[in-house]
Amino acid sequence: MASQLRMPFERFFSLCEKHRWSLEGDVEWSSIRHDLVSSDELETLRRAALTEGFSPTYAADLLDLYCTDPEMAAFLSVQFYEEYKHFHALRRYLRLNGVEISDEDATARRGTRTKYASRLIPLVKFGVSEIFTAIFYRNLARATGEPVLKQLCQFIAADEYRHLSFYMSYLEYHVREAGITSEDLIRVLQQYQHQGLEAVEDWIEFWQVNGRHYTGLEPYVVLQNALTRIVGTPVSLRGLVQRTSDRVHAQTFH
Repeated sequence: MASQLRMPFERFFSLCEKHRWSLEGDVEWSSIRHDLVSSDELETLRRAALTEGFSPTYAADLLDLYCTDPEMAAFLSVQFYEEYKHFHALRRYLRLNGVEISDEDATARRGTRTKYASRLIPLVKFGVSEIFTAIFYRNLARATGEPVLKQLCQFIAADEYRHLSFYMSYLEYHVREAGITSEDLIRVLQQYQHQGLEAVEDWIEFWQVNGRHYTGLEPYVVLQNALTRIVGTPVSLRGLVQRTSDRVHAQTFH
């Protein structure tokens, strides 16, 4: 029974293929209204792009950990292809609006590799981050008055929601297969920080203003409901809001 809980990779891949968007054919780059995008939105996108551009390091760490798991390794190969696609799309949008991300900017923090103590930790770390990321892009699409940015964020949000569905499915599978208790899960969750902390030097400053502006408390509600369902008992997120927005508590975990 437990082995049937996770979303099959073939289903995930079919959804990706069905909804795949083209950087050249589907984004109306020539229709950008420069007068309708704000400097705050461009700075928000710059940091979001740097996080997406950290994908090669994330991929190196996680593919090493999951290389013997055919389903998860296959998912990660597609996920990180799409994340790097997001980076290039955002980088192009920024460039067309006069904001450059150099290769040096993109690779500045990639030198550090992460070895995870267990497979549960990255499932929580990256799965929970997808909740924030999907809601962030969805709400940015709703908030902006610039039509091409709206279109681009809608495309990216849809990708992130598919990633989130697989992560949550796999987390539920792993919890049951490995006999992980609610206490184990909470212990890991108490260390949570968004993956952007590794990619962006001033991530906390970004999150305190722009990130929280576009997500609010919704990710915490979604997470609490999902984890409560997975472990079968109520899950408290006490302290998590502080950890994701307080520079004193900001530290990545592995």
